[in-house]
Amino acid sequence: TMMERYVRAVDYATFEEWSEATQRYQATLLRYHIETMRRLKYRPNGGFCLFMLNDSSPMISWSILDHTRAPKLAFQVVVDACRPVIIVADRLPATVAPGDSIALDVHVVNDLRQPLVDAVLHAHLQWPNGEHKWTFVGTSEADDCTRIATLQFVVPDTAGQLVLDLTLDAGSVAAATNRDETLIA
Repeated sequence: TMMERYVRAVDYATFEEWSEATQRYQATLLRYHIETMRRLKYRPNGGFCLFMLNDSSPMISWSILDHTRAPKLAFQVVVDACRPVIIVADRLPATVAPGDSIALDVHVVNDLRQPLVDAVLHAHLQWPNGEHKWTFVGTSEADDCTRIATLQFVVPDTAGQLVLDLTLDAGSVAAATNRDETLIA
């Protein structure tokens, strides 16, 4: 199948494991593409549409609902990426090495008709046996995409998972969150 190009079935012991891996791949792909299009904010993109919302029969496809209308893993990812206010950092590389210098721009996409004044961004970077936290305050104008911060750090001298959690507290608006992960190798 075409999916074999991206998630090879031979790398998994069972069909169920491979199926879940294909759904994780789809969720990641949709998340990053939707977030990128949202950051463009009419320049030149004005939106997106899904090719197929649900499957007509049991199959591996591009839909986000299966043939019984049960959500696949990508369903919640699409819901979250389409919230009126999202917080988005540049994507971390697939792997990083100790000593790499990283700079990630963090944007607030605000589709509301009012600005988010004095919104507070909390960024939390974690790795085995360590962490770093940042806090920024800024305003995101109505119906706009605003760079609220640039996170700069040097990859720590340890192997393992590197996790970036973002939380935007904008008062009466529900908190926006996002998470990205990579491997320190």
